[in-house]
Formats: sequence, structure tokens, C-alpha cells
Amino acid sequence: MKTYIPEVMNIELTTACPLRCPQCYCHLSESKHIELETAIYWIREGVKNGVKNVMLSGGETLCYPYIYEIVTEAKKICNVVNMAISGYGFTENVLERLINSGISGIFVSLNGSTEEINSYTRDGYDFAISALQLLYNNKFRNTHISWVMHANNSDDFRNVIQIAEKYNVKGLVILSAKPDSNYSLHSTPTKNQMHNIRKAIRNHRGNVQISVQTCFSPLLAFLSDIGWLGNLNVGNNKGCGAGRNMFSVSVDGLLSPCRHLEYLENHTTLESYWNASTTIQKLREIDNSRREPCISCYYKDNCRHCLAINTKKSGELFIGNELCPMQS
Repeated sequence: MKTYIPEVMNIELTTACPLRCPQCYCHLSESKHIELETAIYWIREGVKNGVKNVMLSGGETLCYPYIYEIVTEAKKICNVVNMAISGYGFTENVLERLINSGISGIFVSLNGSTEEINSYTRDGYDFAISALQLLYNNKFRNTHISWVMHANNSDDFRNVIQIAEKYNVKGLVILSAKPDSNYSLHSTPTKNQMHNIRKAIRNHRGNVQISVQTCFSPLLAFLSDIGWLGNLNVGNNKGCGAGRNMFSVSVDGLLSPCRHLEYLENHTTLESYWNASTTIQKLREIDNSRREPCISCYYKDNCRHCLAINTKKSGELFIGNELCPMQS
């Protein structure tokens, strides 16, 4: 019997955000903030049950009124506390206070090497570049770029790598596109673009560490196909980790397997949620719920794609991604 440990937790600090990114999956009609005590409670619960990495997200995390307090308290409880930013409101003073609070890593959202390409899916290009410059000037050693792959920015990937190298970024993380706030998914990459991204990663010789988000399992499986060695994308972490090694806390203090899977539940302890939630149990058996085109896919044993695509399109939990680039 497999043992599932919630190693990673995401906390939605706020729904406030001044930007309006075309790809955004958040509901930004009203600005709400998680209670500081609630956030701290769930971090304690998480660490008690195995969490090793806390990710602070939004909305825009710097719009959270207790951002320094939550970083300080989270760092006392968990060794790794990361945060995502757009770059909005990010100044020298903000960085200094975050460092003093104990922030581990800062993930800057950037989807293109130019304002035009970035604007296809994200807002705030100038904010992101300014943030990267500031982090570089202050020699912050744990900067990452979060790059979401779309059809309309895939051919720009090598230029984004150059930006990452220019600003001495530690890591460049490739994320899969998620359905937006209207549950739509646009600009799906092509199979040829997946080939080009794989080639760019394999040929990369710079200092930047390029990684792929686990829920972008089609790309991971494609990248991990090593010929005679077989496919190395195996095991519990071969794809979507929702309910297997991660969970999320909403701005209202409710729990879900992932912030993109909107199955919100009210529990008093993480143990009760992790062991008793029927949604969590179904996710752990999701490999048995396959439909086409995944049933016939060459990578079916090495892929567990993002499940938010199906749930937001049909309201069902199953493996069967009709929008998968590897099927094109």
C-alpha cells in the first residue's frame, strides 16, 4: 500500500491583484485576504503532517497586508517558504524586508522575452523585468522565472532562457497552461512545439536550471523518454500530485487537492482531510479512470496530466486530455 505524504502546500493569500492577465484562473471580482492566524494554523498542520515546502500565492502576493508577518511565521515553522510575484509593488525596501523575514525563493511570472509576446497571456511585463533586475542587483540567490507554455509563446522559449541567464536566475520553471477563470483553455501548444522545447532543454548548457512542473506531465514524459533506458518519468511523482503529495489552502481557509481543483472542503485538521476526503481518495486511484486519448497514448504509463482541465470543462475527475499536445 502506497504512503502519501503532503510534502508541498500552497496558500492563496489574497484574491487582490491590479493586473488582468488573459490566462488568469483566479476569480478577482472582489479582494479577499486569508486571515493571518488561519494561514499560520494550516502551515503548522502541514509541517506536522510532512510538508517541506510552503508556496505563497495569490492574486498578487504583495497585495496581502500581512505578507512580512506570514513569511516570518512560516519560516519559523517550515524550512522552505517560497512566493510568487508579478513584480507589481516590488521595490528595494520590499525585497530587503522579505529577506529579513526569511523568504527562501522568489518566483517571478514571465511568459515572454518581449512585452508583445508576454501580453498574449500575461499582464505586467515591465514589472517582471524590473523585479528581475532588482533581484540581480541585490545578488538574491534564489530567483526563479515561472514560464507558462502556450502556442503563442513557445517559439520564444530560447529568448526567455537568455533573459534568465542575463539576470543570473537560478531556475526557469515550465508550467502547463490551466483553464482560465471562465474555464476556457486557449493557445494549446502543438506537438512540434513540444519537440522544440525538449530540444532546447536537452541542448541547454547555461547556468540556469530548467525544470518542468510535475503537473505538466506530457512534457515530462516526453522529456524523460531516454531510449534504451526507458522512460524515467515514473512513480508517484510522474504527474499531477494533487492529493498525493500536495494540497492547497484557499483564501477562505478551505482545503483542496490543488488550487486548480476547486473541490473545497472544510476540515479542522489536515489529517482528517488527507485520510478521509473522498475526493483525495479518488485522486489516488485516478490512474484507473482513463479515457481516450490517454488510453491509447504511447506515454500512458508515464503520464498523469493536469486534472483541472477535465474538471473545469466537464465537472468530472478522470484521465483523458483531449487538448494534450502529444495527440496533435
